Amino acid sequence: MRLPGPYILIFTLLAGFQPVSRLQAQLISVTSELNADSMMIGDQLLFTLRVEADAQVGFSLPAITDTLSRNLEVLYPVSADTTLADRTRRVEHSYLITSFQEGMQVLPAQRVVYSYRGKTDTALSMPLVVSVYEPVVDTTQAIKPIKPPINTPLTFREALPWIGLGMGALLVVSAAVVAFRNIRRRRRDPEIFSLKPRDPPHVIAFRELDRLKEEKLWERGHVKAFYTRLTEITRTYIERQYGIPAMERTTGEILQAFCRSNTENGLLEEMLGDLLNVADLVKFAKEEPLPVDNQTNLNNAYLFVQKTYPLFYMEKPKPEGTDEPDGESGTGAKIPPGESDVHGKEGLRDG
Repeated sequence: MRLPGPYILIFTLLAGFQPVSRLQAQLISVTSELNADSMMIGDQLLFTLRVEADAQVGFSLPAITDTLSRNLEVLYPVSADTTLADRTRRVEHSYLITSFQEGMQVLPAQRVVYSYRGKTDTALSMPLVVSVYEPVVDTTQAIKPIKPPINTPLTFREALPWIGLGMGALLVVSAAVVAFRNIRRRRRDPEIFSLKPRDPPHVIAFRELDRLKEEKLWERGHVKAFYTRLTEITRTYIERQYGIPAMERTTGEILQAFCRSNTENGLLEEMLGDLLNVADLVKFAKEEPLPVDNQTNLNNAYLFVQKTYPLFYMEKPKPEGTDEPDGESGTGAKIPPGESDVHGKEGLRDG
């Protein structure tokens, strides 16, 4: 059967263009997919965009940022992969998406621009549809309470930074406390930190009492300042001589500690109690002692120091059979004469 001329021409043209059409179809392929076709509001789906193209084809994927459509949000990219095989390049990008709008949501076609032999064109993926539904709530049932938090065990690796932070904070606080106490102690008693030898406690007490007497605070109307200085001198002497932290204790606590240390002369305890109690009344109860009482308390402070300090300088008895001369024994020393006795007697005599 002989075909007419026009049909032969059409057949020839179709036969010639058919390989070309197959070639163009094999240049690039764009597909997109979801790992599920439905989800609950707020759930997450994995969206994958895949491009397969000839190795000689250049292309660029669309820039996917925070949204795919008005109701489909992109949380973050999950992966990006490129493979080469049999003169074909395959690029695959995956994203985690979500939606907070109920209903059928359309994921639009993705446009991939490509170029081949100087010509530029666009390839599209098929649009996708995802069903977003709300959770079904049985209103006939009672509302259940919120689930408690999941109890997950704390690991040592998680606790290690907090342990280090706590130890560092503890060291800083400890160093600050020690520095503060040293500064406070240095201001209160600078002679402790002095390189030169410190005078005996009774010598310092007599010197400070003489200075207080020369200032004549109570005679100029500064009664509270007078008793504050007087008790500071007395408390400092007790702290240095007896080892009692008198500067940090109340009057009752000082008297109890002094009573345990002084078991020989009860009059000293009574003298110290009168002095500290009157000072407390002046400082905290706004008591106004008579001038004669102020002088008496100053004299009592002199007398208290004068009566107590010799107890710490009494000569110990020498063992039998020793030929050491008096005053040269290594076990004790006589009461040192000097400025302290003179100051004490002058204080009592001037009072």
